Amino acid sequence: MQPRRLSYADAVRLLAGRDSEVVEWLGRAAGVPAAAATIASLGTVDFFALRGELVEWGHAAVSGVRRRLTGERRFDRTERLVAAHTVLVVTAFFEALDEAYSVDLLASEQVTLVTGEWPGSSHAQLVRALFEAEVPIPAPHRPFEAVLTDLADHYADVATHLSRFLKELSITAPTRRQLFAVIDPAVERYAEHFRALAAEVPEFGVWAFMADSQATRDAMRHLLDRTSGGATIDQIRTGLVARYRAAVERPLIGTSTRSTQVVLPTLERAYIHPQGQIASAGPSDSVATDAWWKDQAQVDDLFEAVVAHLSGPVATVAPMVVLGQPGSGKSVLTRVLAAGLPAVDFLPIRVELRAVPGDAPVQTQIERGIQQLLGEHLGWPELARRAGEALPVVFLDGFDELLQATGMNRADYLEEVEEFQRREAELGRPVAVVVTTRTVVADRARLPAGTVVVRIAPFSDAQVGDWLDVWNEANGDQLARRGFHPLPARAALAQGELARQPLLLLLLALYDAEDNALQRSRNASFDRVELYERLFAGFVDREVAKLGGQLSPEHRARAVDAEWRRLCAVALAMLNRGAEVITDAELDGDMGFLLTPADLIEPTAAPGGGRALTIGQLLVGRFFFVHESRAQRDTGPPEKSYEFLHATFGDFLAARLIVDALVELAAERVHQRNRRQPSLDAGYLYAATSFAVVARRGPLLDFVRGLLARLAPTTRDECRALALELLPDAGYPHPTWSLPGYEPVRRTMAARHAAFSANLAIFIVALSDGPVDVAEMVDDPVYVTWRQIALLWKSQLPPEDGKRLWQAFRVAWVFVPEGPPVLEIRPEDGSPVSLWAAIPWPPDAEPKQFLPTLTLDLNAEPESDLGRSLRQSGFMQTPVDNRELLYALVPYWRAFPNDEAEPILRLPYTNAFILFELMFKDTTPANVDDRESLYRVALQGKPGPIRRLVRARLFAEGNRFPQGLVDRLVSGDYSD
Repeated sequence: MQPRRLSYADAVRLLAGRDSEVVEWLGRAAGVPAAAATIASLGTVDFFALRGELVEWGHAAVSGVRRRLTGERRFDRTERLVAAHTVLVVTAFFEALDEAYSVDLLASEQVTLVTGEWPGSSHAQLVRALFEAEVPIPAPHRPFEAVLTDLADHYADVATHLSRFLKELSITAPTRRQLFAVIDPAVERYAEHFRALAAEVPEFGVWAFMADSQATRDAMRHLLDRTSGGATIDQIRTGLVARYRAAVERPLIGTSTRSTQVVLPTLERAYIHPQGQIASAGPSDSVATDAWWKDQAQVDDLFEAVVAHLSGPVATVAPMVVLGQPGSGKSVLTRVLAAGLPAVDFLPIRVELRAVPGDAPVQTQIERGIQQLLGEHLGWPELARRAGEALPVVFLDGFDELLQATGMNRADYLEEVEEFQRREAELGRPVAVVVTTRTVVADRARLPAGTVVVRIAPFSDAQVGDWLDVWNEANGDQLARRGFHPLPARAALAQGELARQPLLLLLLALYDAEDNALQRSRNASFDRVELYERLFAGFVDREVAKLGGQLSPEHRARAVDAEWRRLCAVALAMLNRGAEVITDAELDGDMGFLLTPADLIEPTAAPGGGRALTIGQLLVGRFFFVHESRAQRDTGPPEKSYEFLHATFGDFLAARLIVDALVELAAERVHQRNRRQPSLDAGYLYAATSFAVVARRGPLLDFVRGLLARLAPTTRDECRALALELLPDAGYPHPTWSLPGYEPVRRTMAARHAAFSANLAIFIVALSDGPVDVAEMVDDPVYVTWRQIALLWKSQLPPEDGKRLWQAFRVAWVFVPEGPPVLEIRPEDGSPVSLWAAIPWPPDAEPKQFLPTLTLDLNAEPESDLGRSLRQSGFMQTPVDNRELLYALVPYWRAFPNDEAEPILRLPYTNAFILFELMFKDTTPANVDDRESLYRVALQGKPGPIRRLVRARLFAEGNRFPQGLVDRLVSGDYSD
């Protein structure tokens, strides 16, 4: 459904009423097909004679529009503003035309027009182009410069029709080129009139959304400061306003999740208007991807952009969609808007989709949301009628929660919202709708054509500073009393992306408020492992402290450990399922394997007290970095899902559990060896590491490495020895291991073997002080057995996991002066990639030592196409994909289709290698010996086209060789 833009005729009817010659004439023009129109049907008034009146009337109509808006309801006010803008567009063209040229009709031509005997349709087409065509209009999602470009195209269309009409007259008239010269002056006049009108009527400036304009900011302030001006606002609307105002006057987070040592500012006080991007999208646009947003418009204030959209003509046509990451402030934006929109113009209705039936129609969801807000049932039609002059604005907050908690397919949800808006507009109850959702699920619903989409951006440095100014103002006194300092922006910004999302920045501020931990670091930033350990430890300790001071030290330590295990088990369950969101049912299914029954007992101050709870019940309301999504289906209980506010929270917690499992099993192995017990139950470690590779995500791998690096040297040695012991038998069944029934996702035994063995290999490398000899990890011959296990990983792991695995490590041969070559694996270090070290010669045998007299090697940058190909091939110890090479050699194979490409002298000197080496590199004094060797090898080959090319090349550069050498090479006499 496209937004309705008024034609000039529509605008005149709306602004001039019925008593106007202009309206009368345009009324006759309307409804007559251009091809069938005659002057009789259009009337006896020539628009050339009328244009002076049109300009005069246009100025009067536009200049008086502000007076006409008094007492209008919001939607009618918008319609009149659109009409005034349309009049302004046509008036600007007439003014520019009159200033440049004077066009008057002869008497005979006037008679022809009056009598209706004009032979062509060009006059009717001109009238339609001027008065019936819709004109471009500014909008927040389109830069004003883009509107001016569209307007120039519109004027070009008018000029084309005008040229055709004047061409049929017997008068001296401007040419088409001269008429096109009117376009730029007309656009300039329009811009001049627009800015003047924006100074009189704030909405005009708001629509254009000239973010750098002080006038626009003043216009927005005027719009938001509008009062009721005597308009009646009934109790229902008053109640909604009161609820919304109360919501922003509360502290940032609930009292159950905050420390007693901090003062939380109100949401209204701490709210920072977000930056972001805004654009118009449709069904085929991939708004969930960064690539789609690359060239879209940047906006310094999304709050104002949404307000501008709501005051414009597009708002009642299709829903606006607000995208953002968890914790970016999508829901908070709707809360602040609901509380801040002027009641005289807007009636906000905020609906949390998590709290209403997810499969219900949009109208039912709205009515349920109203009931939850006001405690009484009120039908939508009744509420719409109560809106009076205000435009209803429905905020449907959390479309992603509706999808994640229920797993329902609501791909048509936004289309259903659009249909709801269409129906309401046809019934005279226009309504604007704003839908919020996480960016990652934005592609799970089709966007109606013309949907305005905004994406919330992370905080800038300045915004981080502004937010901390508010925080420090609220907490400065109590921090000073405890001998601590306010949190400076530089200390927060040192934590990277954690400081860029509002909710995560709050987490950092709460953490630093305890004892200035962020500021006490000697470095610019904490080691990421240390930071996350301290963050979570602070929140875990605070939760346990709420149980009271009567806990014994032993009981308290057990309670802290249980909190850690619960959080870590949730993260591991998400990792093993390959998801960042997990449902209540999935959690309950996994926790029976990953936790002990005691871990699912409600924490109490008294040992042995408490009741059994689900893991969801133990998380909700206690850790605000765990986000709960809720949605209802039919009349059943709410369905829930959970996710961490930032993906790296889950990465850290999953890594912590995995490392803890490895350490505990290594300690158990030492204990068993001391007691001479041969059996070892690695079932828990296998369950934790056989569904996903920790190299899947960069932060996850970094956390595993960091946690392993923090272990005591003895513990590191024990863990390394355990991993080396488990790796050879990783692929065999172990019926005595525990947790055989744990299967969060269905995987083949080969796939689980691949994940488990890959993780063991990662542990071994991470626990080593340098490169690892692959012979420690696999049996002889290493060039075969390593290839086997690497190809197992490639074939059985998910493609992205396999890719991340080889990208994280470098496998290369090391050649030493004495002794055989050694195949080593080390973390990827970004050094150049050697062909000979990655995949030396010969294949399927121990590689030969490099021969320095022959130019067989090359080095590639690790992130080049060739470098990545060599790294992957080295990791697999086989050139896994020769397609690029084969296509590169197409010209060679076409020229020499019968070349067998067999190595010469048992070295990788194929005909192609020698030919390319000789053709692409000239002989110099430094390489003359190598070149002589290549020529000798090539000229010993079979007679044919390749040998002829080599001889031709030799003669071409013969003067660069010592005297007589060319003759000896050609004759085959190599004696000195």
